Amino acid sequence: MINKFEKQLEKWNGGVLRGAQAKLARYLHVSTATVALWATGKRRPSKGYAAQMAQLFGLDSYDVMRLFPATTTYPDLASERATQSLRDAQAPENTYSADNLHLKTPPAAARSNSVSLPVLMGVPENYPLYKEEDVAEWWTLPLRYAKGAKYLVQLGHEVPHHLYFIRPETNLIEGKWMLFKTPKGYTVKKGFQKEGSICLCSAERKEEETYSPGQITPLGCVVCKVTDTE
Repeated sequence: MINKFEKQLEKWNGGVLRGAQAKLARYLHVSTATVALWATGKRRPSKGYAAQMAQLFGLDSYDVMRLFPATTTYPDLASERATQSLRDAQAPENTYSADNLHLKTPPAAARSNSVSLPVLMGVPENYPLYKEEDVAEWWTLPLRYAKGAKYLVQLGHEVPHHLYFIRPETNLIEGKWMLFKTPKGYTVKKGFQKEGSICLCSAERKEEETYSPGQITPLGCVVCKVTDTE
């Protein structure tokens, strides 16, 4: 029995399913393996690819996303390898579908209680705007884990690797971990005002860098941080 996405592929390919995945991969400039992951429900396409498929299929983006199972994940953020736990939680065996309407007792978190966030491997040049190529993958999380975050950002120069949940904020909030743009690049620090300057600290009140207000730009608050220890 074929699923909704495969039915749409078959229709788009003139009523023939065979070869449809490879054809779509060529149109989207992705691998056939990527399309196969979408078809088997192991991954969901990003919004950019959904928009391209909408044009090909003659649908809107919302209808395209409905072709794929909506999943809500429950990663273990308390584990030592929380970053990997988040990624593992995206696997189908660790998720449930918010569309399982046949269940007598629906899952605790419905579609409205989850959110899909882009994982950005670095800060895009025009942040907070980003392009399709800036998104490494999309993660679907319960709202209570997202805590108002709109992006997950990893700063490539950090060791160990931290993944930050960022809630957009352009005003300095003293004593809070924030993502800043500085003359040296992007960094996550705590900021404090001192004698007309802004001091950025990596530990409580331990000054490391001092800038004039015009030299740095707050980009967002860190609402959660997970660390991959490997």
